[in-house]
Amino acid sequence: MNQFKAAWEFTFSNWKFFLALSLPVIAIETTLGYLVLPLSDITQPEDFISFFEANSTAIGLVGIIGMIVQISFLGGLWVSYMSIDTGKPINPINALQAGLTKFFPLLGAYLILTFLIGFGLMLLILPGIYLSARFSLFAAQIMFEDNGVFQSIGSSWDKTDEHGSTLFVFTLIFMLSIFISAIVLSSIIPDGITQMLIISITEVIFAIPLGYIYFTLYKSLKTS
Repeated sequence: MNQFKAAWEFTFSNWKFFLALSLPVIAIETTLGYLVLPLSDITQPEDFISFFEANSTAIGLVGIIGMIVQISFLGGLWVSYMSIDTGKPINPINALQAGLTKFFPLLGAYLILTFLIGFGLMLLILPGIYLSARFSLFAAQIMFEDNGVFQSIGSSWDKTDEHGSTLFVFTLIFMLSIFISAIVLSSIIPDGITQMLIISITEVIFAIPLGYIYFTLYKSLKTS
């Protein structure tokens, strides 16, 4: 529980920094969510086809930009944790640029793990959450250890071996929090860009302290 409390204290103590760091992700996720929102009202296959024929360019462009922003944020978040923890200031733009410099290994590992975790989620959900926890250090391995795609995945699995159950519990708590928050917000806020914006912000609010818990494990393993 001390880790849980410390993660939230860290997040709130640096909320202005993390808000600035997260703004591109929040903006692009909100935009993409708003673009595909009409799909929730479509029931006929021909209407799906018509929708994508009319909006494929915009959705594709936003999706590509979103992937670049998401991967940059992933790497930048770990750089930010390290910067704040060591007292070596970095601004959000430089943090995102640091993530962008490792774009291809981060993207490769991210896509592989998305497939593996997605498959795990289909197997009664909990296996996917466990895999998320065990692979949680892959970005640290790329950003700080200069590992490649498969090496970062393997290193994360090996280094979290003794901490798998603890990481699983933390990951489960935060994922449930995100899921429940999204359901509640979707039920009380009308469909539209405001709903998309608030849900995106909420996801980031929970993701940052969870990421910091992963970071503290990485740091403790480095110093042990």
